[in-house]
Amino acid sequence: MKKNTVIILFLALFSGICSAQGPKRPDISDWFSVPEIGGYTYREEMVEGGDLCKLLTRIYLPEGDGPWPVVVTRTPYVYMGRGDTNMIGREYAKRGIGYIQQDCRGKGGSDGFFSPNIYEREDGIALYKWLQKQEWCGDIGIFGTSYTALTGWIVADKLPEKVKGLYLSHYGVDRHISCYRSGLFREDIMSGWVIDNASEPIIRPKKKEGVGVGENYYDFYLYRPQVKADEAILGQRLEYYRMWISHTDYVDPYWNTGVWGDLKKIPALVNVPVTIVAGQFDHHEEGTILGYERLSPNVKKRSRLILGSWNHSFQVTPTHVPTEHAKDFDVNKDQFEWFYSLLVRKQEPKHEIKVYDIEEDKWLELDHWPIKPTREKKMYLSTQKLGGKDNVLALRDKKADKGVLSYDYDPNDPIVVTGGETIFTSIAKRGCQRQPAPGYRPDVLSFISAPLTQDMTIAGNVTLKLRVSTDVDDTAFAFTLSEVMPNGTTYNMRTSIATLAFRNDPLGPRQTYKAGKEVDVDIVSLPIVWTVKKGNFLRIDVKSSNFPEYAVHPNVAGVWSLQAETRVAHQNVFVGGKKGSVLILPLL
Repeated sequence: MKKNTVIILFLALFSGICSAQGPKRPDISDWFSVPEIGGYTYREEMVEGGDLCKLLTRIYLPEGDGPWPVVVTRTPYVYMGRGDTNMIGREYAKRGIGYIQQDCRGKGGSDGFFSPNIYEREDGIALYKWLQKQEWCGDIGIFGTSYTALTGWIVADKLPEKVKGLYLSHYGVDRHISCYRSGLFREDIMSGWVIDNASEPIIRPKKKEGVGVGENYYDFYLYRPQVKADEAILGQRLEYYRMWISHTDYVDPYWNTGVWGDLKKIPALVNVPVTIVAGQFDHHEEGTILGYERLSPNVKKRSRLILGSWNHSFQVTPTHVPTEHAKDFDVNKDQFEWFYSLLVRKQEPKHEIKVYDIEEDKWLELDHWPIKPTREKKMYLSTQKLGGKDNVLALRDKKADKGVLSYDYDPNDPIVVTGGETIFTSIAKRGCQRQPAPGYRPDVLSFISAPLTQDMTIAGNVTLKLRVSTDVDDTAFAFTLSEVMPNGTTYNMRTSIATLAFRNDPLGPRQTYKAGKEVDVDIVSLPIVWTVKKGNFLRIDVKSSNFPEYAVHPNVAGVWSLQAETRVAHQNVFVGGKKGSVLILPLL
């Protein structure tokens, strides 16, 4: 990726220069509902963080003596150098709200070395203590997206009196959930982020001719054992990355002490209103929503949850259905208006839950979250062939005759997916994408329903209950749920994966498996609200890999990142009868 492309991408993600209206840069004057009231001033200060480390703090204020309300963020994504370069800061200040950005330790103009996540709590607490003492600083709002939202969450239980609210988007408050699904690491976001952001002098993989953006990282993702990939491919030992990929269990002390232990506890301790913004095709969707769910009841009464149909960059997806009203919500405009109401007008925030219904193209106003489906629809996997094709099977409304479907899964030949909600670095594959033909590989079982006789609103977490066996001591099973249009074009809606080691509970204790035994595996997706229209079909692909969304399972029991060898697994999926495999759809 060219340097200029990198700068534009990260500005879009983390500096507010991208909206829910897509990648095209809008006129930022559209984001502000109040006129300018005057000019602005800009200055920089080196503010002391933890360990006496001096951190560059960029300060935009309205002209005059103040005190002024201010919004504050802390970020490691600093690409524009020193000086008055932040156009958003200028616009806030010209409308009566100061805008403060502090460069994280070791980034931009700040002293020290950037160790991801480690110092954000102590440095952030120091910044807000300093602001509390400044006479020019009035009420404070804290904002951030992705890593910058972490810098807000991680101090939210230690806020001084001046802080009145938080506006945080696209970051999970439970780090294990952000990194893992059923013991398998989310490679394309987490491993890719390390390559892009490590401060150590690593050897970054070079762009390959004819290979898409991010796909040049795949050699790193596929290296075995993964725990040694940092030294073998990047030329540096990255201890924090090794910790991430070797602590696979939710109950491991690593995820429950230190910074990650603090992060899990903090939402319940927050005492100011929060606006939380999540995307249905953002890899942080699940953990971002948890930030709302874990707020105290009293704080929820003054807080908001916005769940739109976009990816991590706030680009609307899917694009094959109407999305006009998906663009009714603009995160940049909404953030300013929420802070203006809170900090300038001194108005008490109102409770709000807004969720976008994909394909219906409308926003739902809800009273509570999690969303409560009114019923479930079960659809059964079968051995019935459709249209005489060996690679296309029926997804039936009724239980079929008992049968078994088999395929071989080779970890050295994983399925490279197109589309997915936890893809990030592989830019062209993110979100909802057109899918290949059903049964496009021998290790993919494709099941297609009859055309829907009425609209169907799927609302919540889709579950695929598989009855399976295999000839190895651990393996993975995955699915992609898609919508099929009448002309046969197909688009992914949801994906997920599960391992036999965590077959009934991805957050539970690791289980053992005896080769050849029939067991049930629950594969649960991230939540979705999607109205599939009458006349369309549903398709579900069953397989054993979803690369690069998730690490490739080696078919060996134990921690995936420690395995140097792989095995080919012979997978059996049982259908029909009382214990046959079934797709469960939560419906409104």
